[in-house]
Amino acid sequence: MSVVWVYNAQEAAAAVQEALADGTSFALRGRATKTALGRPVVAHRTLDLSRIAGAIRYEPEELILTVKAGTPMTDIDMMLREHRQMLPFEPPDWGHFFGEGERRGTLGGALGADLCGPRAFKAGRARDALLGFTAVNGFGEAYKAGGRVVKNVTGYDLPKLMCGAFGTLGPLIDVTLKVLPAPEREDTIILRGLTAPEGLRLLRGVAGEPLEATGLAHVSGELARHLEGVLGVAEGLTAIRFEGAREAVDERVAILMERLRRAGARRLGGDVSHDLWRRIGNLDLLARESGIVWRVVAPPFAAPAIAGEIGPNAAQYDWAGGLLWLVLDDVPHAHANLVRSVAARHGAQATLFRAPEAARAAFGVFQPLDPAVERLNREVKAAFDPRAVFNPGRMYEGV
Repeated sequence: MSVVWVYNAQEAAAAVQEALADGTSFALRGRATKTALGRPVVAHRTLDLSRIAGAIRYEPEELILTVKAGTPMTDIDMMLREHRQMLPFEPPDWGHFFGEGERRGTLGGALGADLCGPRAFKAGRARDALLGFTAVNGFGEAYKAGGRVVKNVTGYDLPKLMCGAFGTLGPLIDVTLKVLPAPEREDTIILRGLTAPEGLRLLRGVAGEPLEATGLAHVSGELARHLEGVLGVAEGLTAIRFEGAREAVDERVAILMERLRRAGARRLGGDVSHDLWRRIGNLDLLARESGIVWRVVAPPFAAPAIAGEIGPNAAQYDWAGGLLWLVLDDVPHAHANLVRSVAARHGAQATLFRAPEAARAAFGVFQPLDPAVERLNREVKAAFDPRAVFNPGRMYEGV
């Protein structure tokens, strides 16, 4: 597949106009760290956006950052750390999980996939941080949407539409996001030996209290054994994270530690806590397990029942059970009928997250749409990209 490299919005628009003229399509690419996520794209050429990179405007005092969408996440992290700030949605690095090693993706890719980590249940997802953008549509036109302030109510909320569209509506060129001050302190309370139902019951209880936890996860013993050092256990590991001002974190941790002391609660601080949540968000533990991986977003109270009915080989629960990562045997049918029927019964959404290309093509990746939503989905696609120039079939067949 030939590659077209572009350096700005004008060149991207010109490339699209050329594709319209000769009836071809593009697979969009940043740093190619998530090509195994979604259905296989069948396109004529690749549109490489990785050279549209660099900061445009950063106002730390206003908590606003505007950068080109092809900027690597490593550059974003470095820029924000210099001012003790962070992206609120804690974007994970799934490069290792998808076999790409230490090569991190771009900010545009993170937004296109609506990436978010363990803090998302508290601070929101990528779509909640994106204020405005410039993009190119399927008519070969560059356009802008949103703005540079949080309370922007002009027109349609297109930033939320672009997040999670996986490039099917067109490439992002530059983006404006809100950022937050980095926490002064981070501590985690862990408990060992709880079953998934017990651990999730505890996490849901903490989530319902005014303790303002920013991480609520349970890892099955099959995955927890991959943790090195003092964390490595062959039993379930339940983790509760607190972030913020030093005094506030100390107070909240002390309250919960006193309550959970008889259960063997242990306090982790600093780098140990940070490393644990990095590995949870980056799916490092699941990367060491072979097989099919499903991602299920569910009502937290339904998580134990969903896992019980599916029967995974290993499981990681985040967001107090609102997010399930399930490892199953590698089989041709990818357990699609089982997982999706169970998810539907419990009001959950299931995504075939890691599977061979043939399974992703045959059984689909994202939650099947009901007819009304499918019709709306196709109408949105037609409004932005009527000739299917961008990532054809990445999310759904024919879209």
